[in-house]
Amino acid sequence: MFPILEQKSAGARDPVCGMTVDPRHAAGTSTYLGQKYHFCSKSCVAKFEANPDRYLHPQAQPEPMQAHAEPPSASDAEYTCPMHPEIRQIGPGSCPKCGMALEPVTLSLETADQANPEYIDMRRRFWFSAGPTLALLTMMYAGVHAPWIDGLLATPVVLWAGWPLFERGWASIVHRSLNMFTLIATGVAASYLYSLVATLAPGSFPASFRVHGAPAVYFEPAAVIVTLVLLGQVLELRARGQTSSAIKSLLGLAPKTARRIGADGSEEDIPLEQVRPSDRLRVRPGERVPVDGAVLEGSSFVDESMITGEPVPSEKAPGSQVTGGTVNGAGAFVMKAERVGAHTLLAQIVKMVGEAQR
Repeated sequence: MFPILEQKSAGARDPVCGMTVDPRHAAGTSTYLGQKYHFCSKSCVAKFEANPDRYLHPQAQPEPMQAHAEPPSASDAEYTCPMHPEIRQIGPGSCPKCGMALEPVTLSLETADQANPEYIDMRRRFWFSAGPTLALLTMMYAGVHAPWIDGLLATPVVLWAGWPLFERGWASIVHRSLNMFTLIATGVAASYLYSLVATLAPGSFPASFRVHGAPAVYFEPAAVIVTLVLLGQVLELRARGQTSSAIKSLLGLAPKTARRIGADGSEEDIPLEQVRPSDRLRVRPGERVPVDGAVLEGSSFVDESMITGEPVPSEKAPGSQVTGGTVNGAGAFVMKAERVGAHTLLAQIVKMVGEAQR
């Protein structure tokens, strides 16, 4: 048996994602050859235990064959929380710290096409709460004091429309990660519960709490806070959805196939995911350049406005660099693939936009 060795530093590194992890608050641990490792998420634990040497000795691992690689589906893509980026897991779900819906780390056409269920739910709850809240505000400004009516109007707003806010607030307390949802849930709960007791049992309050013979109630602030927070969530989620649409447009710039030239000179159209570095590819007139690389044979003019913003096409000859997603003109050329998949300039732009969105 190997003796179990603890990582001594207070900021141990997760072998999978490289993040600094406090061993006292690690999401999971795993022991390999007597060494105990700490991880930021359960998904990192699962990846490590499936192949420890891949992460402990990456230089000894062979490069995966990209010719048979398939793009990750939404169910096996890695997701993260926009508020807590250290949370990572495989597949969609909710953040264990704040309850927010997780987002894919790397967007693809499949994940970008998905409707955001959180946006749909928040929008439905907002419109449900808008009517009763408007009625409460109208009664308040009109000077109508009717605690029972206020309570009936505020109860569905607080308990149904605002339920996700309470779930997130409770999750933040359980995981000791206090955030804005902690404050929102605490404030709304205090206002609503106090008002409920004041309405059902007004005699239980001392005389100093009473105004015109009855204790004041705060159903209106509770409902207004819930409605305004839901409105903020709807606006935020819609803005993030518009960013996803922009990312989808960027992803759509890459062609779906490439024409590869074999060693014997034969040509075939293959899925873009099967292109490997050093492959020889033919780019015909009017086609988009499939990946980043260099021109080997032929010449043409390539529209690179998506990268440079220049409206004038750039001349390409043997030795010139070409970028995936740009549009070839009337000529044709043979290129050598150099950067493929996530290493292309277009993929890096998509990654940067996704990080900026979060």
